[in-house]
Amino acid sequence: MKVGVDGVLLGCWADTSFAKRILDVGTGCGVIALICAQRVPEALVTGIDIHKDSVEEASANFAGSPFRERLQAMQMDFMAFPEEEKFDCIVSNPPYFDSGVSEKSSARINARHQVSLGIADMVGKSSRLLTENGRLSLILPSDQHEALLHAANLNRMAICRLATVKGTETSPVKRIMAELRFSSAIGDECVEADEIAMMAKGTEPTPRYRELTADFYLNY
Repeated sequence: MKVGVDGVLLGCWADTSFAKRILDVGTGCGVIALICAQRVPEALVTGIDIHKDSVEEASANFAGSPFRERLQAMQMDFMAFPEEEKFDCIVSNPPYFDSGVSEKSSARINARHQVSLGIADMVGKSSRLLTENGRLSLILPSDQHEALLHAANLNRMAICRLATVKGTETSPVKRIMAELRFSSAIGDECVEADEIAMMAKGTEPTPRYRELTADFYLNY
């Protein structure tokens, strides 16, 4: 699988600074897991995917990295992940494209399709795998914000950080990045808001995008 901008953004934006154990759901080629391992020198990072070829690719990428001893790739259905396992952070660029297609024409389409894992499933299962002070970080299409809020409320969680992502300063918002934590009050939000425009002119990255992704592009 290609290294996508969404994965790079989420890996660089998610607050993993306090984490000892991190789970990357739908790891693909492993880019988010690699960024997390790079950013948190002592964290153990597990990447899971239902797609066998993706797991093999992630495993090869992990083996070739300086962080190989702290990285693991597993072929696993997230919804079947053992709930006695607990993580400080769960990060995911989930399969959110709900195109209504029932026949998958490629492994990549299957890996990215919402029938595999929806927002409600993602938040619900994460709430059972996170430690008490754990965080769930996702990147989603902007039109999924309300669905995310609903799923958070059902699972005693709230959005504590939110970033909107645009192609340019004048473009419409295409993505949101959201970080969720547990909350005792339904509808509670203590949102630290951010706006990220990726490109200034043509293919010239904005200072904000450069700042956010500097370590990734320096090391990869």
